[in-house]
Amino acid sequence: MNVEIKALTVGKTNVNSYLIACENLAWLIDPGDDYTKIIKEFDLEISNLKGIINTHGHFDHIGAVAEIKEKFNIPFYLHSGDKRLVSQSNLYRRITGDLDITKTPSVDIYLDDLPFIEVQKEKIIIHHTPGHTAGSVCFEIDGNLFSGDLFFKNNVGRTDLPGGNKKLMLTSVNYIFEYFKGFRIYPGHGESFILDDVLENKLKLSI
Repeated sequence: MNVEIKALTVGKTNVNSYLIACENLAWLIDPGDDYTKIIKEFDLEISNLKGIINTHGHFDHIGAVAEIKEKFNIPFYLHSGDKRLVSQSNLYRRITGDLDITKTPSVDIYLDDLPFIEVQKEKIIIHHTPGHTAGSVCFEIDGNLFSGDLFFKNNVGRTDLPGGNKKLMLTSVNYIFEYFKGFRIYPGHGESFILDDVLENKLKLSI
């Protein structure tokens, strides 16, 4: 079964939002700001959208969640480790100097004990990878991994933001190195890439 992946960069921090589609079902990952842009560019009006799944709860990754879940009457999935980040998202937004206010979304389903989400005959497998935040997760499907802000093409994610932990980050990054070599990685910011030995060694130098 073919898995279709669409990517869209949104918001002031250039967050990557993704749409995963299998046949007539779709899931939305990390809808940051720019609600109208997400609706239009992903053509959500004709998508059979089943839910919103987030890699973590930082404000720049959840800005459009509340509006989209209400418009399409769909659930929002997040790891419970990031509950506080979501509840205080507008506070953290203001701290960064962004004076825009967004509606704080309510979490419908926690990812903690959920091993996967079914999409037709495919599965979105959930991996808890704390470090960037306590509730950071990666989503695996069909040779692709959506890493959130765990790491990017040229460096690992930050641990100096709310919820960050350098020790946990190192454990999570090494887990990805061990089990996801050869996967295409779709990060929370920047372009996608293939995780290979050369890139692994480069990323290790940035830790």
